[in-house]
Amino acid sequence: MSAGATPAASLVSLLNVRKSYGKRGRSVEALAPLTLSVGRGESVALVGPNGVGKTTALKIVATLVEPTSGTAIVCGHDVVGDSGRARRAVGVSLGSRRSFYWRLTTRHNLSFFARLRGVRGARIPAEIDQVAREMGLGPNLDLPVRRLSRGALARLSVGRAMLGDPTVLLLDEPLASVDRAGRELVWRAIERRLAAGACLLLATHEPEVASRCGSAVSLAGAPRVPGRAAR
Repeated sequence: MSAGATPAASLVSLLNVRKSYGKRGRSVEALAPLTLSVGRGESVALVGPNGVGKTTALKIVATLVEPTSGTAIVCGHDVVGDSGRARRAVGVSLGSRRSFYWRLTTRHNLSFFARLRGVRGARIPAEIDQVAREMGLGPNLDLPVRRLSRGALARLSVGRAMLGDPTVLLLDEPLASVDRAGRELVWRAIERRLAAGACLLLATHEPEVASRCGSAVSLAGAPRVPGRAAR
């Protein structure tokens, strides 16, 4: 990962990406200019307190929010000019409990979102079984999502992001409410995908979570977190 140049080989490249909003006649900066690149097999944590733009940066890479200025490229595709192709390359977990269908089972939710990701036919049950195994959700597959614990919901959100084998994983506070055993399940699933050539951009305020990534980028003067490469 480089916080300077953004090489063409990078899966994610941000060059002076900034986001501001108009509020009550004045401009409010949601993300100060950010430059970074993330290559295959790399994991990068965005660290800092709430309100410094970590989630905004992820949403820009996910094509959910357009930058006010700067350039964001995902797998060679501009997130504004070629948003459809950029979007197909990413798997996103923004930690929203309201993003599932609460009356449907875990299995039916995963099946629905797998189809949205372009998974078809016999691959759907195979992917559901894999996600359930990796995230420790086997006993929950036939339970309505409304009955899941907060930790299980967080693991389900990460598992959903992995459907369809995205090249770029974008995870926002993915381990909030997840216990120690569950965290290890999530990290092992991430590490398998990094070894296969995907990359990870993760937002967190937890030093322990950031330390599991290969690099950390501090936003708005937050303390830099020493990182180690994900196994």
